[in-house]
Amino acid sequence: SPGPAEAQEAQIGFEVPMTFTFGATVTDRFRNTIPEWLKTIDEPIRVNRSVAAAGARVLIAPTLKLGRHWYFHATFQGNTSPFFHYEAYHVRGYGARVRMLQGFGAYTTGGETGSVTVKVGKLTTAFGQFATRYNDRDNALIDAPMAYGSYLLLRPDQIPCSNFDLEHQQRVHPNVAAYHCNHEESYTYGVLPVTPYGVFGAEVDVTWRRLDGRLQLANGSPSNPQKLTSSSQAAQWAGGAGVTVVPGLRVGVSGFRGPWLESSTQSQLDRGLHWRQFNASGIGLDAQWARSRLALSGEWQRLLYSYPNFQSGPSVQYGYAEGKWTLHPRWFAATRIGYQRHSVVTDESTQGHSHFLPTRMAYEFAAGYRPRQGHLLKVGYLWMPSTERYGPRDDVFGFQWVADVPTLSWTR
Repeated sequence: SPGPAEAQEAQIGFEVPMTFTFGATVTDRFRNTIPEWLKTIDEPIRVNRSVAAAGARVLIAPTLKLGRHWYFHATFQGNTSPFFHYEAYHVRGYGARVRMLQGFGAYTTGGETGSVTVKVGKLTTAFGQFATRYNDRDNALIDAPMAYGSYLLLRPDQIPCSNFDLEHQQRVHPNVAAYHCNHEESYTYGVLPVTPYGVFGAEVDVTWRRLDGRLQLANGSPSNPQKLTSSSQAAQWAGGAGVTVVPGLRVGVSGFRGPWLESSTQSQLDRGLHWRQFNASGIGLDAQWARSRLALSGEWQRLLYSYPNFQSGPSVQYGYAEGKWTLHPRWFAATRIGYQRHSVVTDESTQGHSHFLPTRMAYEFAAGYRPRQGHLLKVGYLWMPSTERYGPRDDVFGFQWVADVPTLSWTR
C-alpha cells in the first residue's frame, strides 16, 4: 500500500498500476486425490491427470489522492486456478476468481522525521513481513514461504476429539484436513496460516526516525479471515514494530491474538464453553539486509491454536531465509530455505502425546532475467524432501513471465 510520501506527491490525483503474470507449473501435486469415502463431497480425480498446468494473474492497485492528507487505495487480484502452488492440491479442476486484497481509506500526516497514518477498511494483516513482496515483480522466487503459501492441516470449523484426529491426516488422506469426531466428518484443504488476502479492520502506522510501528484491530484471525457479513467475526489485535539499525539493515517483531474458530462449532462444545474462548496467537521475528548486489531476508514465526479437549493444543513453527544476488543489471539468482515444524500435542483423555504432523523442509532456487524495463522472466524449482507417506510428491518446477502494464494516471 502507498506510504505517506506517495500520498503527498500531488494535491489531487488518481493512478492505476497493474502487474500481469503468466505462469506454468509442473508438479506431482496435480495428482492429489480425495479419499473414496468422501466421494459424496467431491469426485476423486483420475490418476492420469496431467502434471503440468498454465495460469495467469493480474494485480490492479488504484489509488485516489484527495489533498495532502487523505487517500483511498485498493488492490484487486484476478487469477485463473490453479495458479498458486498450494492450489495444485485442489481436485475440482480449473476456474477463475477475483478478490479484493485491500480496500481502505486513509489519513496521513507528518514530516521528514516521522509520520502517522490511520487506515480503515480491508487491510493487509499486520503480522509478518512477506505481504510487502506479494507482487510477483517483488518476489524473487516463484513460490511464497510456507506460512503464506501452504496449507496447515487444522480446522476452524470442526473440533478434534483427540490426538488421533490430528495425527492420522497426513497418513490416511494426505493434503486433506478431516477430523473424525462426533460423526461430523468432512474435508477441506486446511488453512493458510498467514493469509495473503487481507482482513477487515483499522490500523495505525507510525514512523519516527529509524523506528516504525503498526497496530491493527481486525474482525478475524489472519489464520481464518472473516467477511463483514460473517457470524464468526471476533475482535483480534495484530501489530508489529521495527528499527533500521544501520542503512540497509532492518529488524522487526510482530504478533497477533484472538478467537479463530467458526461460530458453527458452538454445537460441538460442552455446555458452558463458547467458541470465542479459543484463540489463535502468533509471534514473529523478521530481518532484511541489503548491500551492493546482495539482499538477504528472513522470518521466524510460532503460531499456537487452542481447541477444547487438549491440555496442549497444536502449534507450529515456520522459518525461512532467502537471498538474492544481482549478477548483472538484467540477471539475478535467488534461493530460499524454509522449514515447518509441528508441536507435541496432548489431549485430555490420554497420556500419549506426539508431533501431530512430520517436519517439512523446503529448498527453492530461481533465476531471473529482465529483457527490458517492466518485464521479468523467472524460472525456479522447489524441492521439498519428506518422510515416507501417502500422496503425491510436493516438488514444483515453475516458470513466470511478469509484466508491468503502463500506469494509468491523472493529477491536478
